[in-house]
Amino acid sequence: MHSIPSTYSGIKGDFEEFTREIVGNILIEKVNFSRATFKEAQEFKDRLVYDILTNNEKIIIDLSSCEYIDSTFLGALVVILKKMAERGGEIKYVIPQPSAIYLFKITGLYGVLNLYRNKEEAIESFV
Repeated sequence: MHSIPSTYSGIKGDFEEFTREIVGNILIEKVNFSRATFKEAQEFKDRLVYDILTNNEKIIIDLSSCEYIDSTFLGALVVILKKMAERGGEIKYVIPQPSAIYLFKITGLYGVLNLYRNKEEAIESFV
């Protein structure tokens, strides 16, 4: 496993809020804050759109550190999912917190998104 550099000037490389990791041909974007809100949504969306446009066909979004996800950040997840679907790739989500899973259930996204309890399960699901 190793981190990958970013060549897009609008996207920061690894830093406190987000980290990138490659496992085989799978890109893992980890969100490293407890509250995923409108403050982080735009940069997160920009990062993932860049990842998709640079031909990453298998992406895991690891939200295991997020205890709270607001509607703006949830909207960014939907935009990213649609963008990936247009490119024929697949996104998996790591969401172990019951409160976050509840949010996905009440918004109707629980059956739409590929949700996993941990990163290992998400990686194995690509095999």
